[in-house]
Amino acid sequence: MPEEYEVGTERAQELIDEKREAAPQERRPRWIDLLAVSTALFAVLAAVAALHAGDKANESLLTANRAVLIQTQAVDSWMEFQADSIKKSQQLTLAQLLGKLGGTPQEIAAARKEAVRRQTLQDRLRLEASRRDAETAALSKESTAILHEHQRYALAVTLFQIAIGLSAIAALLRFPAVWWVSLLTGGWAAAVLVTGLIAKS
Repeated sequence: MPEEYEVGTERAQELIDEKREAAPQERRPRWIDLLAVSTALFAVLAAVAALHAGDKANESLLTANRAVLIQTQAVDSWMEFQADSIKKSQQLTLAQLLGKLGGTPQEIAAARKEAVRRQTLQDRLRLEASRRDAETAALSKESTAILHEHQRYALAVTLFQIAIGLSAIAALLRFPAVWWVSLLTGGWAAAVLVTGLIAKS
Protein backbone atom coordinates (compact mmCIF):
# COMPACT_ATOMS: atom_id res chain seq x y z
CA MET A 1 0.00 0.00 0.00
CA PRO A 2 2.65 2.61 0.87
CA GLU A 3 4.32 1.97 -2.49
CA GLU A 4 1.30 3.45 -4.27
CA TYR A 5 2.00 6.88 -2.77
CA GLU A 6 5.69 7.17 -3.62
CA VAL A 7 6.52 10.26 -5.62
CA GLY A 8 9.17 10.02 -8.29
CA THR A 9 11.58 12.59 -6.89
CA GLU A 10 14.46 11.21 -8.88
CA ARG A 11 12.91 12.34 -12.15
CA ALA A 12 12.18 15.82 -10.69
CA GLN A 13 15.80 16.12 -9.55
CA GLU A 14 17.03 15.15 -13.02
CA LEU A 15 14.86 17.87 -14.62
CA ILE A 16 16.16 20.48 -12.16
CA ASP A 17 19.76 19.50 -12.87
CA GLU A 18 19.18 19.70 -16.62
CA LYS A 19 17.68 23.18 -16.32
CA ARG A 20 20.56 24.32 -14.13
CA GLU A 21 23.14 23.07 -16.62
CA ALA A 22 21.30 24.58 -19.56
CA ALA A 23 20.97 28.05 -17.97
CA PRO A 24 24.05 30.26 -18.20
CA GLN A 25 25.66 30.82 -14.81
CA GLU A 26 25.18 34.44 -13.90
CA ARG A 27 27.92 35.70 -11.66
CA ARG A 28 27.11 38.48 -9.21
CA PRO A 29 29.35 41.54 -9.66
CA ARG A 30 31.90 42.11 -6.88
CA TRP A 31 30.61 45.62 -6.20
CA ILE A 32 27.25 44.17 -5.11
CA ASP A 33 29.02 42.33 -2.28
CA LEU A 34 30.78 45.54 -1.27
CA LEU A 35 27.45 47.37 -1.48
CA ALA A 36 25.95 44.90 0.98
CA VAL A 37 28.83 45.43 3.41
CA SER A 38 28.65 49.23 3.15
CA THR A 39 24.86 49.16 3.65
CA ALA A 40 25.20 47.01 6.76
CA LEU A 41 27.87 49.36 8.10
CA PHE A 42 25.65 52.38 7.43
CA ALA A 43 22.79 50.68 9.27
CA VAL A 44 24.98 50.07 12.34
CA LEU A 45 26.31 53.63 12.33
CA ALA A 46 22.77 54.98 11.88
CA ALA A 47 21.72 53.06 14.98
CA VAL A 48 24.64 54.55 16.96
CA ALA A 49 23.77 58.06 15.73
CA ALA A 50 20.09 57.53 16.57
CA LEU A 51 21.02 56.41 20.09
CA HIS A 52 23.11 59.56 20.62
CA ALA A 53 20.41 61.77 19.06
CA GLY A 54 17.79 60.39 21.44
CA ASP A 55 20.14 60.74 24.40
CA LYS A 56 20.84 64.39 23.55
CA ALA A 57 17.15 65.16 23.00
CA ASN A 58 16.32 63.75 26.44
CA GLU A 59 19.23 65.58 28.06
CA SER A 60 18.20 68.87 26.44
CA LEU A 61 14.61 68.41 27.59
CA LEU A 62 15.69 67.57 31.14
CA THR A 63 17.95 70.63 31.28
CA ALA A 64 15.18 72.86 29.92
CA ASN A 65 12.78 71.47 32.56
CA ARG A 66 15.32 72.22 35.29
CA ALA A 67 15.59 75.77 33.93
CA VAL A 68 11.80 76.17 34.13
CA LEU A 69 11.77 74.85 37.71
CA ILE A 70 14.50 77.25 38.82
CA GLN A 71 12.80 80.12 36.98
CA THR A 72 9.60 79.34 38.87
CA GLN A 73 11.54 79.41 42.14
CA ALA A 74 13.09 82.74 41.11
CA VAL A 75 9.61 84.17 40.39
CA ASP A 76 8.46 82.97 43.83
CA SER A 77 11.46 84.68 45.44
CA TRP A 78 10.75 87.93 43.57
CA MET A 79 7.10 87.78 44.62
CA GLU A 80 8.11 87.25 48.24
CA PHE A 81 10.57 90.14 47.83
CA GLN A 82 7.72 92.40 46.67
CA ALA A 83 5.47 91.25 49.53
CA ASP A 84 8.22 92.03 52.07
CA SER A 85 8.73 95.42 50.42
CA ILE A 86 5.05 96.25 50.94
CA LYS A 87 5.13 94.98 54.54
CA LYS A 88 8.31 97.00 55.23
CA SER A 89 6.62 100.14 53.88
CA GLN A 90 3.59 99.45 56.03
CA GLN A 91 5.75 99.13 59.14
CA LEU A 92 7.63 102.35 58.36
CA THR A 93 4.30 104.14 57.78
CA LEU A 94 2.98 102.66 61.04
CA ALA A 95 6.06 103.90 62.93
CA GLN A 96 5.55 107.41 61.52
CA LEU A 97 1.84 107.39 62.36
CA LEU A 98 2.47 106.14 65.86
CA GLY A 99 5.05 108.91 66.31
CA LYS A 100 2.56 111.58 65.22
CA LEU A 101 -0.46 110.10 67.01
CA GLY A 102 1.26 109.60 70.32
CA GLY A 103 2.11 105.92 70.22
CA THR A 104 4.41 104.53 72.90
CA PRO A 105 8.16 104.39 72.22
CA GLN A 106 7.96 100.57 72.43
CA GLU A 107 5.28 100.47 69.69
CA ILE A 108 7.30 102.78 67.45
CA ALA A 109 10.51 100.75 68.09
CA ALA A 110 8.64 97.49 67.36
CA ALA A 111 7.33 98.86 64.04
CA ARG A 112 10.82 100.06 63.05
CA LYS A 113 12.37 96.76 64.14
CA GLU A 114 9.85 94.89 61.95
CA ALA A 115 10.69 97.20 59.03
CA VAL A 116 14.42 96.43 59.49
CA ARG A 117 13.66 92.68 59.64
CA ARG A 118 11.66 92.94 56.40
CA GLN A 119 14.55 94.82 54.78
CA THR A 120 16.94 92.04 55.83
CA LEU A 121 14.55 89.47 54.29
CA GLN A 122 14.36 91.54 51.13
CA ASP A 123 18.15 91.69 50.84
CA ARG A 124 18.38 87.90 51.20
CA LEU A 125 15.54 87.33 48.72
CA ARG A 126 17.08 89.71 46.17
CA LEU A 127 20.34 87.71 46.23
CA GLU A 128 18.49 84.40 46.07
CA ALA A 129 16.23 85.49 43.20
CA SER A 130 19.17 86.97 41.25
CA ARG A 131 21.16 83.75 41.72
CA ARG A 132 18.21 81.72 40.46
CA ASP A 133 17.77 84.03 37.47
CA ALA A 134 21.45 83.55 36.57
CA GLU A 135 21.13 79.76 37.02
CA THR A 136 18.03 79.75 34.79
CA ALA A 137 19.91 81.63 32.06
CA ALA A 138 22.86 79.22 32.29
CA LEU A 139 20.59 76.16 32.12
CA SER A 140 18.69 77.57 29.15
CA LYS A 141 21.98 78.19 27.33
CA GLU A 142 23.15 74.67 28.18
CA SER A 143 19.86 73.19 26.95
CA THR A 144 20.24 75.03 23.64
CA ALA A 145 23.81 73.76 23.23
CA ILE A 146 22.71 70.19 23.92
CA LEU A 147 19.88 70.57 21.41
CA HIS A 148 22.46 71.57 18.78
CA GLU A 149 24.34 68.34 19.55
CA HIS A 150 21.06 66.43 19.10
CA GLN A 151 20.54 68.08 15.73
CA ARG A 152 24.02 67.01 14.61
CA TYR A 153 23.28 63.36 15.44
CA ALA A 154 19.83 63.62 13.84
CA LEU A 155 21.49 64.91 10.66
CA ALA A 156 23.85 61.92 10.72
CA VAL A 157 20.88 59.53 11.07
CA THR A 158 19.12 61.18 8.13
CA LEU A 159 22.21 61.02 5.94
CA PHE A 160 22.77 57.35 6.81
CA GLN A 161 19.15 56.60 5.90
CA ILE A 162 19.60 58.35 2.56
CA ALA A 163 22.79 56.36 1.94
CA ILE A 164 20.97 53.10 2.73
CA GLY A 165 18.12 54.04 0.40
CA LEU A 166 20.55 54.87 -2.41
CA SER A 167 22.31 51.54 -1.85
CA ALA A 168 19.01 49.72 -2.24
CA ILE A 169 18.30 51.56 -5.49
CA ALA A 170 21.80 50.79 -6.77
CA ALA A 171 21.37 47.08 -5.97
CA LEU A 172 17.93 46.86 -7.56
CA LEU A 173 18.89 48.72 -10.72
CA ARG A 174 22.43 47.30 -10.84
CA PHE A 175 23.71 50.84 -11.22
CA PRO A 176 27.14 51.32 -9.55
CA ALA A 177 27.11 55.13 -9.93
CA VAL A 178 24.20 55.35 -7.47
CA TRP A 179 26.19 53.22 -5.04
CA TRP A 180 29.08 55.69 -5.26
CA VAL A 181 26.68 58.50 -4.38
CA SER A 182 25.52 56.32 -1.47
CA LEU A 183 29.13 55.94 -0.31
CA LEU A 184 29.68 59.70 -0.46
CA THR A 185 26.49 60.34 1.52
CA GLY A 186 27.44 57.66 4.06
CA GLY A 187 30.92 59.17 4.37
CA TRP A 188 29.40 62.57 5.01
CA ALA A 189 27.14 61.04 7.66
CA ALA A 190 30.11 59.27 9.27
CA ALA A 191 32.04 62.56 9.38
CA VAL A 192 29.09 64.30 11.07
CA LEU A 193 28.82 61.45 13.60
CA VAL A 194 32.54 61.41 14.36
CA THR A 195 32.72 65.19 14.84
CA GLY A 196 29.80 64.89 17.27
CA LEU A 197 31.54 62.13 19.21
CA ILE A 198 34.83 64.04 19.29
CA ALA A 199 33.12 67.25 20.44
CA LYS A 200 31.38 65.26 23.20
CA SER A 201 34.65 64.02 24.72
